[in-house]
This record gives sequence, structure tokens and C-alpha cells, in this order.
Amino acid sequence: MPADKTENARTVIDENGETISWQAQKSAMTRDRILDAAISCFINQGYTNVTTAKVASAAGVSRGAMLHHFPSKTELIQAAIEYLHDKLVEDFTQRVKAIPDSLRGKKHRRAGLDAYWEHLTSDLFMAYHELCVAGRTDPELREILEKSTVTFDQHVRSSTTELFKEWADMGDRFLLAMDVTKFMMEGMAVGQMVGDREARVQRLLDYLADRLEEIFKEGGSGAIGRHSARKR
Repeated sequence: MPADKTENARTVIDENGETISWQAQKSAMTRDRILDAAISCFINQGYTNVTTAKVASAAGVSRGAMLHHFPSKTELIQAAIEYLHDKLVEDFTQRVKAIPDSLRGKKHRRAGLDAYWEHLTSDLFMAYHELCVAGRTDPELREILEKSTVTFDQHVRSSTTELFKEWADMGDRFLLAMDVTKFMMEGMAVGQMVGDREARVQRLLDYLADRLEEIFKEGGSGAIGRHSARKR
């Protein structure tokens, strides 16, 4: 009877009202530990150097436990990418939520750029970039990435629409401005700025913030007006 009480104390109820046993919880924790280790290996060793044995060692699990959860490297990589994208969504969401409610207008929008920059320079995004680089010459990895990236991009688009809601109803002008922001900042994050990097980054972010404010004040004869009006 005491053992049963202990077991019952360890059960939890999920969001659907289903009971999750201690064994199932333990299995899920082991799986997450393996996936966390896989992401760490991507960051520290590079995708091409990662093996299931190295991930198992980093996670502190046996080969048998690894094979139980992920019978092949392909299954491990696919699960790790899905897990990474969930982590990326969570990371970006939390950074956006951390922006003080007291900030309004231009200050709020600039805080949004800073939040996105912090997200792009996090270890999680660096792991994602490492996978994207590897995917250029690995068709199987590229296919896995493309499927997950669609969902993540949709989340980022939804978040930026909320961050820049004063401009969100401006159609193609808004979409073009957000693309300029996304690709400029992602390029900055992975670019090799070795000298006086911090000052240069801040100057570029200041410029981008000011340019965005100008973009939505320009008439149709400006560059943003001409190019956002073009058929895609």
C-alpha cells in the first residue's frame, strides 16, 4: 500500500484531464534530456560531427535508452529539429512578453527590435543556423527543416504583427518592411563583424528603427511605395 501511495503521488494530470504515470513522466524527461543534448552538440560540435553515440554520452543515457527513443539518427534529428523550433517559439514569445507595458509607440517598436536581436543571437538560434548551413548540402535535413520552418515563420509573423500593430493594416508595405527587418537582422546575427562589433550592431539597429519609422510615413513615390506596389 505505501508503494501505491507513492506511485499515486507521482502521477500528474495533463491538460486533457488524462493521468500520466510516473514511468511515462520519466520516459518523457529522458527524451527531453536527449533532445537538449542533441541541440547542445549542434552548437558545440557542428551538425556534421554529431553522432547518436555522442548525443547519448552528452545526455548521460545508455545506448539502449537512446535506441528506445530514437532507433535511427534520422529520427533523432527530426525530433531534435521539432523540439528546437518549439524552444525557438517559446524563447521569442517570452522575450516579446518581457517588453514593459509602459512603453508606447516608437519606444515599444524599438524594444521589439531589441527583443528580436536577443533572440537571433541566442544559442538556440545559433543551433538553428548551424542546421540551415548543413542543410544546404544535405537534402534529407533540408526537407525536415523546411517543414518545421514554415510553422515557426508563421509564429514570428503573428508576433511582429502584434509588435507593429500600428502598421499591420498597411498591406504589402508592411510585409516588405518586415522582410527587410527579418533578413537584415538575421544577416547581422550570423555575419562576421569582428571589429567593434557591439557599437556597429547598435548603430545598425538604431538606423533600422529610424528607417522603419520613415517607411510608414513615406508617400507612394518613395522606394518603399514603389517596391511594395510591385506584383510578386
